[in-house]
Amino acid sequence: MDKLARLFIRRLRHLARREARRTALRNGLLESKIVDVGGHLLLRYSPAFDTTRLTGDPIRDDTWFRKNFGDWLVPKESDNPAPGSVGDGAMTDEVKHPSFAAQLVNIRRMRHGVIGESAVLGNGIDRRAYAIGLVDGAAAQPMVSQIVATLVLARAVRGSGRSLREIVYTLTRVTPVVTLHAPLAGFEREVLRLLEKTRLVPGGPFAATESDHMYNDDHFDALEAETRRRLMTFSGAGVHRVTGNALRRRMISALSRDLSILAIAEKRSDIPSLLQISADLSLETGKLDRRFVTNLVEVLYPDEVIETLGLPSDSDARWLSLEDLVLAFRPGRHVRDVLHVLATLIERNRSDFEEEEDGGGGSNDRASASASSSTSAEKPQGSHEKSKSTDTDSNGRWKRDKPSGAEVIQPEPLPTAGEIGHKPPMIVETLSGYGKAKDWALDLKADLDDYRASILSWSEMSTKLLLSGPPGTGKTTFARALCNSLQIPLVVTSVSTWLQGGHLNDVIDKMAKTFVEARAMAPAILFIDEIDGIGKRQPAEREHADYWNTIVNKALELLDGAIKNEGLIVVGATNRPDHIDEALRRSGRLETHIEIPRPDIPTLAEILAHHLGEDVMSLIQEPVPKTRSGAEDGFSLKMIVADYLEEDAESERKGASR
Repeated sequence: MDKLARLFIRRLRHLARREARRTALRNGLLESKIVDVGGHLLLRYSPAFDTTRLTGDPIRDDTWFRKNFGDWLVPKESDNPAPGSVGDGAMTDEVKHPSFAAQLVNIRRMRHGVIGESAVLGNGIDRRAYAIGLVDGAAAQPMVSQIVATLVLARAVRGSGRSLREIVYTLTRVTPVVTLHAPLAGFEREVLRLLEKTRLVPGGPFAATESDHMYNDDHFDALEAETRRRLMTFSGAGVHRVTGNALRRRMISALSRDLSILAIAEKRSDIPSLLQISADLSLETGKLDRRFVTNLVEVLYPDEVIETLGLPSDSDARWLSLEDLVLAFRPGRHVRDVLHVLATLIERNRSDFEEEEDGGGGSNDRASASASSSTSAEKPQGSHEKSKSTDTDSNGRWKRDKPSGAEVIQPEPLPTAGEIGHKPPMIVETLSGYGKAKDWALDLKADLDDYRASILSWSEMSTKLLLSGPPGTGKTTFARALCNSLQIPLVVTSVSTWLQGGHLNDVIDKMAKTFVEARAMAPAILFIDEIDGIGKRQPAEREHADYWNTIVNKALELLDGAIKNEGLIVVGATNRPDHIDEALRRSGRLETHIEIPRPDIPTLAEILAHHLGEDVMSLIQEPVPKTRSGAEDGFSLKMIVADYLEEDAESERKGASR
């Protein structure tokens, strides 16, 4: 293990021991006083329990101590030291005046005799230090997940090329911006938990708040009462969806309130360029390797000889995730069992990756081949055969959560004044034939400007719309034009995309993830196509009624005003508005219903003129050809539109007759 990783692990264990001593002090199991050692003021702990029972045998004394005082090391709910309390090393009234628990200890001490603090045990061991060591040994050790995350951070710091002193100085500034990424499943969750639960990083533990939940300044103001150092996080694969002005506003609001910013993701490309540019510290590390597993074994099994263990190679260790390590390295498990579990997880993860790469085809052949190879590798017949992949088996595997399948469309930049040669994007202002929908969009644009200026609240705006109309009337086009007019992202999905999961839990999960992804980019537009596919709630006696009723209820929950959808504009599109549950169209949900009719001749002429641009003039000004008889053959843009409408009506009549 390198020097930096050893330092980080030592600090993690030191913090666990220090917290155990402070808990014992608050519960009356220890006493403390400030002493001067070489001009430095230190807090010296002394046992408040009867030490005459100690024999000097570590195993026997540890058993006796845990039996009598083990529950005294459990923190109470009120043991949340604020700045200046015992937890920060300062003397308080609780130290000067023993608590009720300390009085009970004194009674026990009087019953069993006096404490010889300065005496030594029979084998020459200092009694006081030996008793404090029992407290340290009985304290809860750092969790495996914390050790794993600490080793990952040590690797990232070592690979940064910057000194530890420089990194500590950066982290202790008022408002540092840090980016951290590693291609490891479970990486974000374990590191954030380490920052929230320990003091490993200077300034910790932190009160982390996900940026998805910070839509405006009111959310930042709600954190003013937090006593811990506050941290705003951009985490997970969805971090890149917060872009543009929304990202800039949230960063400025956080930094102006002394909130540190951490962007953590498994891919560097997921971290927006604005965060990378403004970062004070950028840390990154690669996949796991043999050295990482070796370090973990050295920490958890210090008495084992590494050379005698069959540790995975670099090519095998790269298939492991942090979750796999936490699953394998459980307290009390023998190291041989740990390595066997790791080997099994490596083989399973490799097989899962091959199946995903092949698109699921030929799974039976690969399963047979894997089973035959496993039996040939000196394994009992059928003991570890790879069976046919099933839904239950897949759900039990350690896989990353899949996204909702929604498409994110960023607005096209509007042309600046005097710009020449750039084709302007499609915006609502230039659309023709949308009637009330266009009026609604223009009103929303004005309201959004007032909202950004804090003149209008979000609840006072009309932000939920149901668009209906025959196929081809431009419902999706309207959503794209609205995206460009408002200059906010557009998240496009459909009910058919949600239903691709098949199983009810998958469908519900996709629906919820879609709204989470859209809220992460707020303000944004969520366009739900084919929303009539949700259907209506069915009577209980109908077949599959529970399935469809659950989907409808989930949609009602996501669209309801009780869910925090501030900054989210929801537009639903349908060809069959009569197939939508009435509850979806009530107040607070898709309350505004606008129907887009088929365009008439003047509207179609305007649409063609818009798309043809300058070419439409040559079409209109083209001389009218004459027939051989000398009569003019009528040829104009208006007649082209009329012919189009006539053909469209004829096709509808034929379809109706069928």
